[in-house]
Amino acid sequence: MNNNLEESHFNLTSGGDGVSVSAAMILLRRRLLLIVLPLAVLLSVLLLRQATEPNHTFRWHGEVTTAAIQPSESNQQHGLTSSSLRVVHLDLKGAPPKISYLRQLLPLLAANGCTGLLIEYEDMFPYQGSLANISAKNAYTQEQILELLSWAQHLGLEVIPLIQTFGHLEFVLKLAEFRHLRELDTFPQELCPRAPGTLDLLREMIQQVMRLHSRAKYLHIGCDEVYHLAACPRCTHSTRGGREIFTEHVTQVAELVKSEYPNVTPIIWDDMLRRWDPVYLSKSSLGALVEPMVWAYSDNITRLVPHYLWYWYSKTFSRIWVAGAFKGANLPTSVLPDVRLHYNNQKSWLRLLAASNTNAKIAGYVLTGWSRYDHFAVLCELLPPSIPSLLLNLILVSTQESDKSVLEMWKRTLKCGSRSTLTIDFMSSNHRPLALCSFPGLKAFLVTSKYMSLKSKVDHFYEVVTEQKAWMTPYNVKYNFTSPYRVLEEFRLTEGYRLIKEVKKFMNETKDTFSEYFDDHTIVEWVEQRILPIDDKLTYLETVNNHLLSKRTWPRRPFT
Repeated sequence: MNNNLEESHFNLTSGGDGVSVSAAMILLRRRLLLIVLPLAVLLSVLLLRQATEPNHTFRWHGEVTTAAIQPSESNQQHGLTSSSLRVVHLDLKGAPPKISYLRQLLPLLAANGCTGLLIEYEDMFPYQGSLANISAKNAYTQEQILELLSWAQHLGLEVIPLIQTFGHLEFVLKLAEFRHLRELDTFPQELCPRAPGTLDLLREMIQQVMRLHSRAKYLHIGCDEVYHLAACPRCTHSTRGGREIFTEHVTQVAELVKSEYPNVTPIIWDDMLRRWDPVYLSKSSLGALVEPMVWAYSDNITRLVPHYLWYWYSKTFSRIWVAGAFKGANLPTSVLPDVRLHYNNQKSWLRLLAASNTNAKIAGYVLTGWSRYDHFAVLCELLPPSIPSLLLNLILVSTQESDKSVLEMWKRTLKCGSRSTLTIDFMSSNHRPLALCSFPGLKAFLVTSKYMSLKSKVDHFYEVVTEQKAWMTPYNVKYNFTSPYRVLEEFRLTEGYRLIKEVKKFMNETKDTFSEYFDDHTIVEWVEQRILPIDDKLTYLETVNNHLLSKRTWPRRPFT
């Protein structure tokens, strides 16, 4: 066929019209360029897209690019595999459970796919010597921690201690003796990486924790949410920018870990890296020193962790960790986890990992369970009532089965019975089906569920009496001017006294039930943060009621 084309071309260019062979060649080149150039451009675009955004269908929304994830077989070689750890995060800085409760819980976690624990001690670690004051007064003892580690080892669980080494050091920097290490004196969140004594403090903290965790293969050194970076005079006078100072500090801490514990790999949270220039990230020292733990708790992971970021992480780091949440990532005052929200969070992560064509090896998948948003925050969801959410998400990330299969395994694990009507959406609608199940934490779940119902009734009653009705409003109270009959009718003859008795009884029931899971300090804290506010509302109404009913004569209007 090629020979015929060449012959035809020769005849065309050597005819009697006098067209030269060279002119015909120029014409041919132009035609070829018209064909080849568009193909080359198209191929370049495809190759660029293949390199940076593999296997995604794009939609444009203004200037933001989002992606609809398509399945990919490469997950079988990289991504989340059977060798990736399935890790449960224990946030002990809020409502730390009794060691006896953790002993009940760990075998259940191991039986449902958990292969590791990320333990964030914060002030519950028994620091000693010059660091004794950074421990809480009710911190665990060394013997208790060693006992916990022994159980974990027996179950084959990899324990990863977490020590904050940059941000979220409130439990240290709040104290007078460490105030000088703050980045900004007003805010005790971050330490100044260049303050004299910073590395000495971190070295001592690391050494004391690692002394008890001698078998640890990983050490999480935190480094998330460093809000005030390069803000103090020492750092602002430096010629280096924020990311350079961050890199310098993390490098120093990671090298400290590596020098003293050569077989231990440092892990950091990834959020401070997300806005960096990818080229800077790939050329930094971090890729050879640490492994990032990429955390995102929404049901749309790609909005927080775009695919280009995932691509550059995989280029920079040989191994990556990912983290979703089973509690503590919705509202800072939540009582029970939003199970559907957290389940969708894991589903979104699994879709991203299945679609990834990068060479990223997923070292582990962590289910975080925050107990408070930071050291100064009140408690959010407690661990025992959140076990259903933990088990559901653990089963999902361990098996990656269909929703139907996961739901059936979940109900069996919770010992709910074949006739159970339990669904994934139960915690946002109907708590009753779970009362027929059995798991470590059921009694605490029933208490918190009852609290939510009781709080709703008290809040509604308070609103009705002080806002919707016309005789116990702030105006009535201010001028002591109301109808005694109406006050009596609205408070004493309706729900007022019954609710007062119910709340008092519930408070005692809570203390008794929670004693199975927590020490007295945690119980008092939860009661003060949850039950006392609704008790105070009723006490206020009772006081106002008695005051208004004591009046026998009233002034003429106007009052001012």
